[in-house]
Amino acid sequence: MPIRYLNGILRSSYKALCPLPIIALSANALAEANFGSPDAVENTIQENTRPKQSWRESLASEKNLTFGLDYQVLALSASDPTQGGEDSATSGVARFYGTWNFNGADQSDFGSVTWKVEHRHAYTDLSPKELSFLGDGLGYAGMIGPAYSDQGARLTNLYWKKKVSNGQGTLMMGYLDTTDYVDVYALASPWNGFVNLAFSTGGGTIGLPDDGILGAAFGHMLNENFYVVTGIADGKGKSDEPLEGFDTLFSDGKLFTTFELGWTASQEQIYTDNIHITAWHLDGGTQHNLTNSDGGQGVNFSASYFANTQLMPFIRGGLSEGDVALYDKSLTVGIGYFGLAREKNNLGFAVNWSEVNDNLENAYGVDDSTQFTSELYYNMHINDFFQITPDIQYLKDPAFSSEPSSWVFGLRARLYL
Repeated sequence: MPIRYLNGILRSSYKALCPLPIIALSANALAEANFGSPDAVENTIQENTRPKQSWRESLASEKNLTFGLDYQVLALSASDPTQGGEDSATSGVARFYGTWNFNGADQSDFGSVTWKVEHRHAYTDLSPKELSFLGDGLGYAGMIGPAYSDQGARLTNLYWKKKVSNGQGTLMMGYLDTTDYVDVYALASPWNGFVNLAFSTGGGTIGLPDDGILGAAFGHMLNENFYVVTGIADGKGKSDEPLEGFDTLFSDGKLFTTFELGWTASQEQIYTDNIHITAWHLDGGTQHNLTNSDGGQGVNFSASYFANTQLMPFIRGGLSEGDVALYDKSLTVGIGYFGLAREKNNLGFAVNWSEVNDNLENAYGVDDSTQFTSELYYNMHINDFFQITPDIQYLKDPAFSSEPSSWVFGLRARLYL
């Protein structure tokens, strides 16, 4: 079976989506089939399968409470920043996350509550999120490590989730991370997949809002192969000011809406053997506008499939218009190699072509700017507590740089419980 090499690496993306014996999920886990991404809280907890301490087992079995804690660091160094720009950046992220099932293991009626709180902090003048864009660093129209910022404390998740139709559907309401359900594929995670936004959710052609915002999402299998996922969320919400979301959502009414139609070989393989189309719209007048107050919309496409037991090639792309997405056009081809050297290790390589948003080009005096980006990473599980991921990227023709190209060397580390 092609998914057997995902045990541990992508266990987070398949909690309730992979009942195969090789993944060793229980029948109850299968009943929880959901439409969360590899970074959804319940899925991240499932990633660590080593024996837990007895008190954690007791919490899970008696109180239906599971949780996780990790700390991650990303360090970047660039060979050729734009003139006057910084050439390095480092940031850390501490995360505490968990889920409380109201009903116990039978998942009967009342659903569960999921939470994730984080602290994001930079160790250098610029965080990795800030390093790449415009003139302060690389002059690259994009983001490298957008999750590694200097934002401080934030609420990423606090939502209620309910299973319907015997596990064929999932409803979520509360503070949502839209990347948990929008344009998801197996290597989108900034924590253990690709670092560059071009290879992550949206591919740069979706104008994504903040991560922890008030909203609702619903996903459901239409039959054995086709599914839909739709969502609506506060386009002006801020994860570091969550209480203001009630005012921005109900007073300002600036919304981020999505609809996705997809095909999968089976529900158990929904994020590996998958083809989907995602339509999105973000209202104007939010903090996510690039140069003016216009909104934006677009369509994204993604296809991935296991060619054999270890290799998963993929192709992804998107078209957008308006003033919220970084790119008007984007196309990515790549491959994932699972179980390289060790069962839990994985390697990813991809190349992206992008056409920078016309509004950005006009605002900064760039004509017909196109960029080429490539990334190679190798995620290694050293032991049950520690991962390390060397990463290398090549940026060709960065849109706002005085240099024709730049190499970006990265090292990502994760310590987790």
